[in-house]
Amino acid sequence: MRLIYLLLFSGILFLGLNLGIKYIEYKSFIKKPQFLTLKVVSQYKKKNHFVLKLKNNKIEFYTISYDDLKDILNREVEVGIITKDISFWGYLTKFYAPTFKMGLLEKSLLQTFIQNQHKDKTISNLFQALFLGDKLYYDTIQKLSTLGISHLLALSGFHLAIISGILYLIFTPIYNFFMPPYRNRNIDLGILIIIILFGYLYFVGFPPSLVRSFLMEVIAFLFGIYLRDIFSFKLLFLVVFISLIIFPSFIVSLGFFLSVVGVFLIFLFFNYFKVNFINGFLFLPIYLYVMMFPISHYFFGNFNFYQLLSPFVTIIFGVFYSLEFILHIFHIGYLFDGVIHSYLELGSNFEEIKINKTIFYGYLVLLIYLSLKDKKNLSFNN
Repeated sequence: MRLIYLLLFSGILFLGLNLGIKYIEYKSFIKKPQFLTLKVVSQYKKKNHFVLKLKNNKIEFYTISYDDLKDILNREVEVGIITKDISFWGYLTKFYAPTFKMGLLEKSLLQTFIQNQHKDKTISNLFQALFLGDKLYYDTIQKLSTLGISHLLALSGFHLAIISGILYLIFTPIYNFFMPPYRNRNIDLGILIIIILFGYLYFVGFPPSLVRSFLMEVIAFLFGIYLRDIFSFKLLFLVVFISLIIFPSFIVSLGFFLSVVGVFLIFLFFNYFKVNFINGFLFLPIYLYVMMFPISHYFFGNFNFYQLLSPFVTIIFGVFYSLEFILHIFHIGYLFDGVIHSYLELGSNFEEIKINKTIFYGYLVLLIYLSLKDKKNLSFNN
């Protein structure tokens, strides 16, 4: 109990300090118009103008442009921002602001590297999202939602786990050759991989689901060193608590919420079933699809028959991701473009199945009840 009070006190203290720093940044930000470099993360036409959502590592906001813009999704722009009417809450989350003197910057080398390997613009965009965290076209989002595999394209813990595994395989023989045998390889490589993952996190702009996943990996690593249960709900509680303290805006992030629920369901699974290869590799994807259905279909209603295949697509995705990563390094990432295009087209037609609010909230209460049945995983004293 003392640990809980200490954690809450420390969290509130750090949150207050963090908000104080952000308020100082906010007051400086709104003093005069700003001229910043930002990334276009959303673009759509509305009547006689374009609505744009722009983002960097500190702010995310909407603006409009009456220019006849070409497709600039995921491109960086230099733009002036009129800041006088922005509220502090908007600065922390999202806001609208008029802009002026927008200039388009050159594509990044990595974007160009991926684009040059694909003739199909949609496939190129898909791999930019998969490797660089770029935003998908709206039509692609609809198809992925219908097929039930949106979670595979949104950067998350699944991708960090794959990247961590690849890095571990690469560094292990190098480590074994240079380092003395008395050192702990797993701890040393774990620290190195965490540092590299943080660099990757910075590179893709700290998306909420990836931040949650990174913190989860760091805390799970520390739990593992001290031989604690990494499938404990207290670990998830710590991750959510720390995430919201560092990034208060995550409290209104749907991506963060869905990411947390996904991990919660994984922990719930391993509270009732043993941790082994068959459960983790074969049954877990099917379980997650069934358990996430009421939640995903409360927010997104797209459904067709092919969505039932999504657990099996999830099972093979790790191999697909690793293979495509290697193929792109050797500049032959186009090899399976035809197969990917054909699969995406299966999501073109859909019916809408929406879960109503009463069922949604009742289902959340049921999940919490099921988690409380295992008292040992909620205790901070074990």
